[in-house]
Amino acid sequence: MQTDSFFEDVQEKDIEHEDNGLFAFDCICLGGTFDHMHLGHRLLLTQAALVTKKKLFCGVTSDILLSKKVHSDLIEPFEKRKQSVIDFLNALNPHLEVNVFELCDPVGVAGTSTEAQACVLTREVEKGGVMINEAREKNGLGPLKMVYVDMVVVESEKEDQPK
Repeated sequence: MQTDSFFEDVQEKDIEHEDNGLFAFDCICLGGTFDHMHLGHRLLLTQAALVTKKKLFCGVTSDILLSKKVHSDLIEPFEKRKQSVIDFLNALNPHLEVNVFELCDPVGVAGTSTEAQACVLTREVEKGGVMINEAREKNGLGPLKMVYVDMVVVESEKEDQPK
C-alpha cells in the first residue's frame, strides 16, 4: 500500500507520549538559510516535523541578511530556498500546517508568537535560542522549549586503516 507521506501510517495515539518527544508540541518554530537543500537541512526539518502535531513556523533567511556573507553570490535566491523548504515539508507531512516566512532578523516570529511552544535548532546556533527567549521575555511571553537536533559527523574508515 502506497502512502502520501511518511507520517500517514503513524498512529498518534500510539506514540504521543511526553517521554519520547514525538508530536509533543502543537506548534514549533525554526529558522535557517536552507541554501542548496542538503541532508542536514532535511534532518533538521524532519526532526521539527516529528515533534509537531499541528503547525510549524519556518523562517528562511532573507537575501538582505545574507548579502555580507562570504560567497553570497553563490547562495540561491530567497524564493527558491523558501520553495525547497515548503516542498520538502509538504512531501514529508502534507497534514502539517506550514508557515514559511522571510526571516529578516535573528528572532523572527519566535519572539512574538503566542502559538509557538518550542524552537527546533542545532547546538551550532544555541545562542539564537537564548536571543529568542530574551525577546519573548521583553514581549511579556513565556520562554520556548529548545529542542536540539544534534548532527553527528562520523569519519568513514579508509581502506589502508586496520579494521
